[in-house]
Amino acid sequence: MFRENLDFLTPIFVNNTFEDFDIIVVNQTTEAKIITSELKNVTVINSLERGSPTSRNLAIRTATADVCLMSDDDIVYQSNLKQTVIDAYQENPNADMISFEALNEDGQPYTYYYDVKTHHKKSLKKIYTWVISFKRESFKQHQVYFNHYFGVGSVFKGATEYVFLRTAYDKGLTMIHEQTKIVTHPNISSGVLMGGDNSFFARTALAQRFWGNLSYIWLLKFTLFMWKDGFIKRSEILAKFKIGLNGITTYKKLKSAGEINKIYEN
Repeated sequence: MFRENLDFLTPIFVNNTFEDFDIIVVNQTTEAKIITSELKNVTVINSLERGSPTSRNLAIRTATADVCLMSDDDIVYQSNLKQTVIDAYQENPNADMISFEALNEDGQPYTYYYDVKTHHKKSLKKIYTWVISFKRESFKQHQVYFNHYFGVGSVFKGATEYVFLRTAYDKGLTMIHEQTKIVTHPNISSGVLMGGDNSFFARTALAQRFWGNLSYIWLLKFTLFMWKDGFIKRSEILAKFKIGLNGITTYKKLKSAGEINKIYEN
């Protein structure tokens, strides 16, 4: 998304002291629409490449702080953000990653969060980008980056956070959850559009990544669940199932070509 200036940062930090944070803005743009920053605490990276994984990996590689907090351009942080994050890591000094919680525009929990202290595979599915914090050096040492193929602007337009977090989990990093609300996010998110074509395509590819050919059984159950719970119509069942099959096939082709797990330097 191109931004003409940095004014969009003001509402994000309206409840905090803006100067307390070292901010990296990745501006996906063209050579004709470059922006710069005159603020000491804001670094702008103008990227000519597309896709949310690309921009997030650029930010991770550029960051210098001990702890990084992922963000987005349509959120508003709760007050006392910096101290909340600092306190969490002081209370959990061995944590490589700490997730927090979000509110929606109505002041309600953005999603159902599992009542856990240490994450398991299932609890990570409820963690969206803007509540993720992590120790930069730990993730760098273990080569944990966003997968180039999962995320907005990528082949599989979804599941970006879960693939990122599962990579860290599978490499044995310590992943903690804090039941503290740090951010407000608009009610509608691409992660909530479960019945859409992109969701079926990406989620089934994700199932193939972690469960292999059991993903075919998963797809059948998922499609019926989506219909039963009203996310899709009965007339859409076959079409959605075929989209899921295409997701499996596409993932297998990328894996066979040795592409799917590459870390892309930007």
